[in-house]
Amino acid sequence: MKLHYKIMIVMTTVIILVIGFISLVANHQLKASMEQHMGSAASDLAVVIANLPDLGQMLAEQRDDGSIQELIENLRILTRYQYIIIMDMEGIQYAYPYDSGLYKPYKNGGEDDVLKDGRAYISADNNELISAIRAFHPIHYKYEQVGAVLVGLLTDEVQKENEAHRENIEYALVIGMVLGVILALYLAMDIKKSIFGLEPKEIALLVSERELILHSIEKGIIAIDQNGEVLICNKKSQMMLNLPMDDKCSVDHLSQTPIYNYMLDAMIRETDIKNEQLFLPNQTRILISLCLMHNSSNQVIGAVASLENLTQVRALAEELTDYRHLVDSLRAQNHEFMNKLQTISGLLQLGEHEEVLDYIDTLASKNSRLNHLLSEHIRDNKIAGLLLTKYALFSENKIDFIIDQDSLVDGLPAELNAEEACSIIGNLLENAMDAVGQGEQRKIVIFIDSNQDHFIMEVYNSGPPVDEAILERIYEKGFSTKGKNRGYGLYLIRSIIENAEGIIDYVYDEGVRWYVNIPRDKSIDR
Repeated sequence: MKLHYKIMIVMTTVIILVIGFISLVANHQLKASMEQHMGSAASDLAVVIANLPDLGQMLAEQRDDGSIQELIENLRILTRYQYIIIMDMEGIQYAYPYDSGLYKPYKNGGEDDVLKDGRAYISADNNELISAIRAFHPIHYKYEQVGAVLVGLLTDEVQKENEAHRENIEYALVIGMVLGVILALYLAMDIKKSIFGLEPKEIALLVSERELILHSIEKGIIAIDQNGEVLICNKKSQMMLNLPMDDKCSVDHLSQTPIYNYMLDAMIRETDIKNEQLFLPNQTRILISLCLMHNSSNQVIGAVASLENLTQVRALAEELTDYRHLVDSLRAQNHEFMNKLQTISGLLQLGEHEEVLDYIDTLASKNSRLNHLLSEHIRDNKIAGLLLTKYALFSENKIDFIIDQDSLVDGLPAELNAEEACSIIGNLLENAMDAVGQGEQRKIVIFIDSNQDHFIMEVYNSGPPVDEAILERIYEKGFSTKGKNRGYGLYLIRSIIENAEGIIDYVYDEGVRWYVNIPRDKSIDR
């Protein structure tokens, strides 16, 4: 059965049961209240009649001339009561609703207490003799009891008044029940809508799938709400942060890590974070990306962070970089090789055999010098591969690319690995290629030197100087004059260099020269 049907049936059943119970209690209370009210009113009337002027004297004199009957009947017809009986101490009736009962003994019982003990009381009787509410009160004359007055209302009359009130109550209860059923239907549909029309089994399946996915991915995932309560913390993040492997990560544990305060600060600043490095207390470096969660009013209601072990990311990046360099190098070399073959073919067709030989010797000598420089001076295979790729790319684009003969890479400082070095070199060379543009003199020179103290890089290009108006912003994340999806190169370079406690600088001297200096604590041969 559908969830909203279940909710509607349960709510309707509860409403009917509650209203039925209320109806029973209300009817019982109404009946009791009516009887009490009628009894009190009858007792009040009996008191008034018992204290009528001359009634006590007339009863004491036992007048049987009908004067008492006339007095009482004239009064009775003005009230709701069916009968008012006046009796002497022997129970003889001097006033009765019907003349046939005058001067006869009272036969319905219940009068002994008032005649013998002189006690006023109310009785609600429902027996074979009578079914009525009766009020008895003694009548005195000269401080002596001379009889009693009985004011009675038949139960049927009470029932009629009770029915009138009960119908009003029942109408109200029926209206309440109808409104309750309508509200139950609305509530059922609203609940259904709030859970996106899903059934409980479907929700349970989605939760199970969500947990399975969260715990199976290789990234650490952490989510907190605006109050700092942990919403999600998968097993990978618990392992990375050395947290207890509980089913639910507690705030007490997560708040002991720098990640927690990092996420709270991001929510306060209301800024997303992408691929920033963070050091953990166990000296592990992680890469963190953080996305803020917003409600329909665009208010921050939480944050989700993804964590990656930087060592693993670098290993993958280095592998991908090697493939990319290889593909770029092969493509550029293939294009350059085809150009050279076409040149040789043209010279042969013209019969310039000597010039062909000279051209081949020149190419061989040039490639030999490049291969010697890269193999002997650049002893890091990744950096050498990157330079070879850039050399082929620049040659293809008719850019004069020179690797300084004094360059020497015999290792890297402890603060820098090959992937980071390639990122710095690659981004600076790409910026240099953009800077030289389509000018007549298109020249790029790179110098790399590794010694016992520093790892130095210089990249020169013959392009124009950087505009003074944007010089202060060139290191900002996402800032670029080249269009969308650019502006991350110099930001990435500066982040790497600052993490390695190095410096990057820029000067213009008949061209743009970028200078990078990273301290070298110890050599790491790669």
